Amino acid sequence: MSGEVCSLEIQIVQKHAFNAVGSKWTGTFEQAANGEIKRFFHQFKQKMGKIRHCTDPSVVIGLSYHSQDDEGLFSFYLVREVAYIEAVPEGMTALTVPSYTFAAAKYKGEDVQKAYAELYKWIRKNGYTVFQGQLEHREDYPTSYEPLIDEPELTLYIPLYIE
Repeated sequence: MSGEVCSLEIQIVQKHAFNAVGSKWTGTFEQAANGEIKRFFHQFKQKMGKIRHCTDPSVVIGLSYHSQDDEGLFSFYLVREVAYIEAVPEGMTALTVPSYTFAAAKYKGEDVQKAYAELYKWIRKNGYTVFQGQLEHREDYPTSYEPLIDEPELTLYIPLYIE
């Protein structure tokens, strides 16, 4: 199942549950828009070589969780999928991410929020329902991505409710 909205090629994909190790940032959307996540990403790249047992060295995964408690805050994790969790590096955290079905689209460009808006529009137009759990978005970046220099290049994932 796929379709095009603007230049996005959208597909429905299943992602398996996995263990991950990485770093967590919490802040507002305004802080994120002002470049704090790019700086956080840059700092994570300096430390990610310390993560052991990575299953896919070509990908850095971003996970956005919207807080149910704090108005306007969300948490963004940058993680590497690992075969198993052992010896979590100092300042990092381990988490387990359940399996999800996602609407997914590859995107390269500066206006990531517009790409998300197009993806949400496609979901509604095609009769899907966004899964209203804690995970808001998943983003897969190539490990070669340099957040302070490069134009964003990522695959966007929005979890879906599938009966």
